[in-house]
Amino acid sequence: MKKFVITLTAICIAVGAPLFAQTIQDDFSGMGAWKPAYGAWKADGKLTQSNLTTGLAQIYRQVPQSGVYELEFTAKYKEGGYKDLKDVAMGKYHAGFGIHIGIDKPAPSISWGNGKSYLLWFNLDTTVPKNSEYYGLRAQVYKSDSNSRMNLMKDYNVEILPQDVVTANLDYLAYDLKVRMIVNTNDGEIRVYDPTVDNYYYYFTLDPKVLRAGSYVAFRTNRVGIAFDDFKVTRIR
Repeated sequence: MKKFVITLTAICIAVGAPLFAQTIQDDFSGMGAWKPAYGAWKADGKLTQSNLTTGLAQIYRQVPQSGVYELEFTAKYKEGGYKDLKDVAMGKYHAGFGIHIGIDKPAPSISWGNGKSYLLWFNLDTTVPKNSEYYGLRAQVYKSDSNSRMNLMKDYNVEILPQDVVTANLDYLAYDLKVRMIVNTNDGEIRVYDPTVDNYYYYFTLDPKVLRAGSYVAFRTNRVGIAFDDFKVTRIR
């Protein structure tokens, strides 16, 4: 019996990666498993959204979400984020992108929320008053309760950089932004890694019941053209 247990343990160690570390990876040579809900989406080596007028562009795909998993992708600015050249001269920008995680039932068409889920969102808005909770470049989390109900979580609304620093360094938009996060559906901890500092991350806690119930993720954009690439989800444990 002891020999059997030792042998079984050795086998589990040998095949542990394929058994317990499921990986999903998209090269965007085509839409594949991605289903557009709203917006102008195209997959030709990158997944691009090019509708510059809608704030409600979404595309989703099925992704198993249990245990602890790592989610990675890159996002690159293409165009848009302002109304006209007059607004550019005045420094008035409004654009955002993000990803819904933990979606139980994805919205099949235009919607504000996205089933029961959380939207992790990067937003630049200099069109609102400076005392607005939405002003500047921010990392935000929204809780979606249905396709029509979604609200900003006040405790997770953080200014990333001062507005003057952002507008003075818009040339960084020419580079890919690498997004990497680790989601623990057991205790609800989310770690979002800083793309500019190796191994440095920010963490916060969401409802693990919502995270565990989800089986879809969705990209989202707001009045901006974004190219997504290098999408990868890896089950850690």
